Amino acid sequence: MRWRNTVKEIAPYIPGKSIEAVKKELQLEHVHRLASNENPLGPSPKAKEAMERAIQEVHLYPDASATKLRERLAQLYAIRPGQVITGNGADNIISLVISAYIDEDDEVVYCSPTFPAYRSSTLLMGGKPVEVPLTEEWAYDLNAIREKITDKTKLIFICNPNNPTGTIVEDSALLQFIQEVPEHVTVVLDEAYIEYIRKDQYKTGIDYFKAGHPIITIRTFSKFYGLAGLRIGYAIASEELLEPILRLREPFACNRVAIEAAVATLDDQEFTEEHYEMNEAGKEYLTQKFSELGFSVFPSYTNFLFVHVKSDAQKLFNKLQEKGLIVRPCTPWGLEQYVRVSIGTQEQNELLVEILNQYDRE
Repeated sequence: MRWRNTVKEIAPYIPGKSIEAVKKELQLEHVHRLASNENPLGPSPKAKEAMERAIQEVHLYPDASATKLRERLAQLYAIRPGQVITGNGADNIISLVISAYIDEDDEVVYCSPTFPAYRSSTLLMGGKPVEVPLTEEWAYDLNAIREKITDKTKLIFICNPNNPTGTIVEDSALLQFIQEVPEHVTVVLDEAYIEYIRKDQYKTGIDYFKAGHPIITIRTFSKFYGLAGLRIGYAIASEELLEPILRLREPFACNRVAIEAAVATLDDQEFTEEHYEMNEAGKEYLTQKFSELGFSVFPSYTNFLFVHVKSDAQKLFNKLQEKGLIVRPCTPWGLEQYVRVSIGTQEQNELLVEILNQYDRE
């Protein structure tokens, strides 16, 4: 059977090996994954309790509209529930946005390296990805993006903070950019790591939306909230912008357990603050230790570090994996000497440093 032509253009996503696979292959008892930017503390206690209750009713379909969660998010951000759409992770929301808006030959502009879903989803719809290099500081280059806007430009994706570099754009520059974008273009802010930004009075996509700007903001419960395995994300925008996305969304995009866990974790501020403080301490510790090893570490507003190891990243990845530690080599982005390292528990961070101190880069 013949494939769709657009599918042929998409490189398959090749995830790293699972913890279980690495244990089996290398005969290891303990394996730590510092590659996927997961919350090492796991779900909050309140989320666990909510999941235990919800699992008793998994024989029933969930609320197709995830009303309870949308109402809780609307309350949190002082918006209307109709301005929130939920989905099966932020990846699913990204795919839906592009599917809803991109026709053949429409252009989608973003910087690179960044989250690869923008490219693959655009290609699938027959659109044209327009990739712009990051700045020398590894941040989104808004000026360069502005220069790439044409009559065919339909969407602009801005990953803020950016994955895999952990950098942000200044909110004042972002606001000016949003104000200057032509009316035929919609800006989409991917804020998967936004909860890690604690700069004083820093404006986010939801602030811009509430100020009346026609943008789409995408967020997730996978990172900061520790619910990666449940796959739950959401977008906030006007009802008008969300309408075509709602037409495409699966009838039961969020499962019952995920909905209840997401609502509960929003009410567990004590847990989220514990995680934030642990993440900041771990980030400071690893930044110092990596620098002592001669690596270059870039400022990060996320739960990971973008590190120039100044040697073969794939070789380093292989050596660490043999010792039971998984990091993310940035070779898929064409960065042969860079790795992305998730912030773990202090025990995991110290284990990583111990192994790196024994590693011969020659």
